[in-house]
Amino acid sequence: MKSPSSEIRRARPLLGTLVEIGAVGDCATSAIEAAFSEIETVHRLMSFHETHSDVARINRAPASTPLPVDPRTYEVLLWAQKIGELSKGAFDITVAAKLVAAGFLPKPDSAWPREETRFSDIVLLPNNRVILKRRLWIDLGGIAKGYAVDRAAATLKENGVGSGIVNAGGDLYVFGMPQPISIRHPENPSLFFSLGTITDLAVASSSGCFTERDEEGDPIDALVDPRRNAASRWRKGVTVVAPHCVIADALTKVVRLAPRRALKIVAQFGAQAVIVDRRGVRMSNGDPTQPSRLDLSRYLTADVLPPDSHHFDDQGFPLQ
Repeated sequence: MKSPSSEIRRARPLLGTLVEIGAVGDCATSAIEAAFSEIETVHRLMSFHETHSDVARINRAPASTPLPVDPRTYEVLLWAQKIGELSKGAFDITVAAKLVAAGFLPKPDSAWPREETRFSDIVLLPNNRVILKRRLWIDLGGIAKGYAVDRAAATLKENGVGSGIVNAGGDLYVFGMPQPISIRHPENPSLFFSLGTITDLAVASSSGCFTERDEEGDPIDALVDPRRNAASRWRKGVTVVAPHCVIADALTKVVRLAPRRALKIVAQFGAQAVIVDRRGVRMSNGDPTQPSRLDLSRYLTADVLPPDSHHFDDQGFPLQ
């Protein structure tokens, strides 16, 4: 995608952000339209706000009653359960009631769940069916955007595009010709760090750049720690590079909420985490025997120790 004359880019407001899709080739225009259509479908199925979305239907569903959902929704629920299990509940899509109580989400048109819930209260049955052990509310905001990026990239490829990029507000996937990627500093949004160029990889970031702050000046955003029942306060920025954007999107939350376990989880998915704070840039793929896919040598301030190290800072990240 180094020849601007052969590249077509389009942008639309979707998924609560601006989605930009770029593609090269004779079929680029029609492929981009198909990719946007796929993102719109994911948005319609997984929106917390849409009355007829699969998410809204699950949030209205009684316990112990099988509910059919779209295969796309079912796939995202599979990913959410896998990452929930690996993170021991740090990543939990059933925190929606806590997000509503904190004012981050509007109350659904159903009664409040009566009990504390966990991701394991959702049972996935064959043939794209879901059954709830108890009534609950889910929110897929921490994973669906990455999935939509993956689906859009797959749609471009299915429509004959050999080189493209899908960027949904910083959650992105690149394939074909390498693309330059940069990340913002969490405390200075005008400062960027270059990650170099990537291809056939996804990137997702999470930080307190544009979130509200509490009385002590700590950024607060719509990420709830299910173990503390409290909104996340975060002074760092985290970027995850992974084979798929659904993985990168979800793992940014895991790194923030369970950083000690996150190092091993990152390694299991063949991903890398980049943490930016006042001390500089730190990077880990969770496995020191594996080579890095990124060249951040000019930025790095410390090497990350192996995941079994017991030397961590106050946020759980390894120290030298």
